[in-house]
Amino acid sequence: MMEAGPRPPVEITWLWRRIFTYLASLANAGLLAAVILKVRDAQGLAALGLALIAANVVLATLYLAGATVTDWARIAGAARGGPRDGEGGA
Repeated sequence: MMEAGPRPPVEITWLWRRIFTYLASLANAGLLAAVILKVRDAQGLAALGLALIAANVVLATLYLAGATVTDWARIAGAARGGPRDGEGGA
């Protein structure tokens, strides 16, 4: 029987990014619904609508173009002036 190679990093499958995005979207919608039920001011509802659009844009950006965990680790290491292992183009 042929052995499978090492498992790819989890981020390659986007699993955790999907889970985070779906849970954040559900929490966003639930909290927004709760606030809408309480707010009676039209200006307040307009501001909430714009905030929801902005939150959805941020979530979509994180989901589609967000850096992987390893990218964030490299960015943090560079900001701290740490070693630059693995840099140089692959």
